[in-house]
Order: sequence, then structure tokens, then C-alpha cells
Amino acid sequence: MISERAGYQEIKTSLLELYYIYCQQKFDSTGRNMSIWLKDESEIGYAYGEFCDSYDLPIENIMLEVLSLILRAGRGPEKAEQYHYNRIAEILSEHSLDDLIADIDEEERKDLLYDMKLLKLL
Repeated sequence: MISERAGYQEIKTSLLELYYIYCQQKFDSTGRNMSIWLKDESEIGYAYGEFCDSYDLPIENIMLEVLSLILRAGRGPEKAEQYHYNRIAEILSEHSLDDLIADIDEEERKDLLYDMKLLKLL
């Protein structure tokens, strides 16, 4: 495993922390009037936006895209979901998945591949 690479769990934790912060701020700014959410506004959209240019390695970017799709849980918006699928396809067109996962440990590989199967990427 490359030591300076962000791991799947680390990326997941970072996204979830920002997801939580966004929801917390929403409560704070709306006084619990959650009906003021804008169309297509999402917690994961905010969290993803904070990280979308943060990673240099293709495996980190695959992980970020996969986690973003998992956290959307098929709730759309369709355009955003398609964006993540396209980013994954772009990365995989330039790098073999086998090469990308060659240096990650077994547990991390298992988690990533399981999520990719859920998303029908494998």
C-alpha cells in the first residue's frame, strides 16, 4: 500500500464528516424548516465539492467517485449520478482496475469491489 495515499476508509470518513457538517448547518440556518431545500441540493454534493480536486492518484479518485455514488443511494439527481459514472469510466479507460487495486490491502480492496458491484460497475 502506498503510504501517502488516502485509503478508502479515510475518504469515506472525510465525506461523511462533511455530509454531517452540511446537514448541521442546514438545521442551524433554517431553524429546522427543512422545506427550504433547493431542488437537487444534496449533502453529498456539498461534501463531494469539497474533495473533487483533492486527490492526485487514480485509485483515490475512483474511491471518491464510488463513495459519492453510494452516498447518493440512487436518489439522484440523475445528472449528478451520471457525472460520477462518467468519471469512473474515464479513469478506468486510462488505468486497469487490476493495476489500480494491486497495491491496496485486502480489506480495502474487498470494500471497494463490493461497492463497485452494488453500483453495477463490475
